[in-house]
Amino acid sequence: MKHSLACLLVLAAISLNSHAVSSQTLSSTATPPATTLVASDNDAAEMNGVARTGFYTPSRLLREDESAGQGGAQQAQQQPQPPAQTYTPLTPDGKMKRAFRRAFLSPEGYIRSAVAATLTEWGEDDLPHKTTEDRLADGLSRFAIKFSTRATRTLLGSGVYPVIFKQDPRYERSRSKNVGRRALHAASRVFVTRGDNGRLQPNYSRWAGSLSASALSNLWEQSTPGHDRIGADATFRRFGTSFITDAWQTAVFGEFLPDLIKIFKR
Repeated sequence: MKHSLACLLVLAAISLNSHAVSSQTLSSTATPPATTLVASDNDAAEMNGVARTGFYTPSRLLREDESAGQGGAQQAQQQPQPPAQTYTPLTPDGKMKRAFRRAFLSPEGYIRSAVAATLTEWGEDDLPHKTTEDRLADGLSRFAIKFSTRATRTLLGSGVYPVIFKQDPRYERSRSKNVGRRALHAASRVFVTRGDNGRLQPNYSRWAGSLSASALSNLWEQSTPGHDRIGADATFRRFGTSFITDAWQTAVFGEFLPDLIKIFKR
């Protein structure tokens, strides 16, 4: 009887054990978790893209390529760009100081006045009663007259009137290498100049300065035989001649003289 009960207990333990093993086997072959299904859905979406585009690129690589492209664009934007060329006008105080220096402190003013005085004296009649000392005194007087007229023109045409008309009195050299074009450019600056806004406009400042200086020179001019230099006719004659004088002097002193100075300095 005792042996029979022991056998029954052993058989019951074996049955329970086999039932537990079978339950574990069934659970291992059950449906995978939801995360695995989500991953499969993503792969399926990418494979659908393969069918449409003809090539396959994992989504991770796509994200890396996009981030790399954005980084390259940001790096290109961070690279230093060359500064834009901007036009900087002179201040009213700067125009007046520049005009004063050119009128009284620049050798160019004295050279131009000496050349003009020499040419004027060259065209004077040679009067027999004048000695060499008289001619020297006439030359110095003519130099003083030319210098006074030019200084007045410079102060007004390069200082006062540029402030009033808001124009730039500075000469802008040509960028061309052709001699003829550079000469034409220098002559054109008598008629046009840049305003304080950087745009080309009629050179009102130069015209007004020349006309004013031509009128004021009646105060110190001297008439000589055959040359009437005082009055309205003489004023407008000087004003008209100033366009020709300014054209060739601008070409010589403004356009080509800096190049000649560089050559002699080598």
